[in-house]
Amino acid sequence: MAGVRPTTLHSYRRHIDLYFVPHLGHIRLRDLRGNHVEAMLREIAKPPAKPAADAKLKKGQRRNPRQLGPASIQRIHATLRSALGSAKKQRLISFNPAVDVELPRAPKPKVNPWEPDELGTFLAHAQTDRLGALFETIAMTGLRRGEALGLRWPDVNFERKVLVVRQQVVEVDGTGVACPYCGEEHRQIQFGAPKTSSGEARVIDLDPDTLGTLMAHRLSQEAEQAQWGEAYNDHQLVFAREDGSPLVPGKVTERFHQLCEKAGVRQVRLHDLRHLQASLLLASGAPMVLVSKRLGHSSLSITSDIYTHLIGGIGAEAAAAAAGLVPRTKRAQPIGDQSVTTAAAENDESDPLGSESPGQDGAAQGNRTPDLFITSELLYRLS
Repeated sequence: MAGVRPTTLHSYRRHIDLYFVPHLGHIRLRDLRGNHVEAMLREIAKPPAKPAADAKLKKGQRRNPRQLGPASIQRIHATLRSALGSAKKQRLISFNPAVDVELPRAPKPKVNPWEPDELGTFLAHAQTDRLGALFETIAMTGLRRGEALGLRWPDVNFERKVLVVRQQVVEVDGTGVACPYCGEEHRQIQFGAPKTSSGEARVIDLDPDTLGTLMAHRLSQEAEQAQWGEAYNDHQLVFAREDGSPLVPGKVTERFHQLCEKAGVRQVRLHDLRHLQASLLLASGAPMVLVSKRLGHSSLSITSDIYTHLIGGIGAEAAAAAAGLVPRTKRAQPIGDQSVTTAAAENDESDPLGSESPGQDGAAQGNRTPDLFITSELLYRLS
């Protein structure tokens, strides 16, 4: 499929093998109806039953190893709706039966990344690990895992103190796909464009510490290359295996969790290092639009939906700063100050309203006005 990213194509194939063929494969396309689609979605939302020991799968079919959440079901439905939409455009069907299907609601994602001191503890432990520089770069730039693994030295400018995101490494079947750098096939990975078009060729500024980490890492990598000699498989990757070939994303994640355990910090996802960079930027007062561009989100609304809960304190500070820009005159004496009005009443015998005797109509002595709102505590607090 021309123009389709490798990860997207892998997802399509998985949806076909796991869900569409087993649940809808026996129905002719022209006979497919919305109730069939709804029945499939209800079925795949159930917890997977434990297979019998002698259970066999049909050719090309794979088991679904986990229960699907609302977000996963929505993605599966989106794949089917898109495919049926293409069938309608080709006049293979007269309507799209996947449209107007009721779907489970997916909660907005909430992230709970490390606190800065937790990151410091982890980086202090990981600095002696061969992949320590990789994890620090992800945490301090917000790169996705695949983007960091696809980063090449020509895209790091030490003089300008920036790096440019041009590609990513994705963990899919690379058999039959020639590597653009060595011409060979990498069975577990492929090189591809970043996840979003807005993430391509984006420039990310580097802080001095991260810049120093990358410089030291390059010296270590050059030493490895010298040891391997002609056997070194140079892809000019910033983060690579000892022989220069690409790292497998899944293996990198495994190493990250091993280091978390050894460092004694709570286990988080490797992707949460990216979230941590966003939270640090927001805490420093960086505008949301800058954070969104740095992370390569396709829209500002995505950034806002994910990180709104992280900026509560920043919002209060911004509100106070905005209010401080408005010129104010000195506030008048609160009308509802009882001590002032009572003292004035005792010294002003010409008060036209006069005062009532205690017990008259149940009124309390010294109540100078019939308007209770003026003497209310609420008005005093608001004034």
